[in-house]
Amino acid sequence: MTMQKYFKKFILSSCLVTAMGMVSFTQAQAPARAQILGGGGFQPGAAVGDYLYLPAYQILSSLQVQKEVNLTGEQVGKLKEIGKKFQQNAWKQQPQVDWTKLNEAERKAKTEEIRKEYDKWAVESKKLTEAARKEIDALLTPEQLTKIQDIELRQQSAPMLLYGYNNLSEKLNLTEEQKKKLSQNKEEMQKKLAEIQKEMSAIQDKANRAALEVLTPQQISELKKLKQEGFRILANPVQLKKKD
Repeated sequence: MTMQKYFKKFILSSCLVTAMGMVSFTQAQAPARAQILGGGGFQPGAAVGDYLYLPAYQILSSLQVQKEVNLTGEQVGKLKEIGKKFQQNAWKQQPQVDWTKLNEAERKAKTEEIRKEYDKWAVESKKLTEAARKEIDALLTPEQLTKIQDIELRQQSAPMLLYGYNNLSEKLNLTEEQKKKLSQNKEEMQKKLAEIQKEMSAIQDKANRAALEVLTPQQISELKKLKQEGFRILANPVQLKKKD
């Protein structure tokens, strides 16, 4: 199996798992979302708040990008309508399967059945995505579309170049001087990110300690017992300190 085919197979598998997982999460959140929306029941594709979901143009969900592209209030409203219509039409109900009651052969058969259903859904979703893309292209001005392409190039393609993904340096015939500058940019970025991560870790540790200092000695003792029993509530356990 070539590396390209391997990545294609890996990405397809990841998409299947992600898609099913997203549906499960949405189903689990249905009652809460219905309550927020004020409706009598959950409607697939309904958005909570002003979050903007757009197939092919998800970058426009960012308020910063909307501002940079100079979207009007009317355009944002129409984009929301397009996104909601896409979600409603592309909704895929996840089959309810109790895998614990299936033997190995049945699990394989059910997995294959789900895979085939997903393939059908993927084809339909692709058609819906293309239809939504055409609607969005017609809504935006040529200047806005150009800005979107520039932003996507900066946010998506540039990092691939920075990390040398897919031999882009060779494919673009970069000079040694250009490669050197890219390497310097990456090292500078990684250094700053490491500093930020260190600062964030220190802030989190300080907050963790402060949280424990709020507790009484009895509560600290109870927390220790809960932790020993497997109630893992500390993502990054810090030394428990009794309150004087």
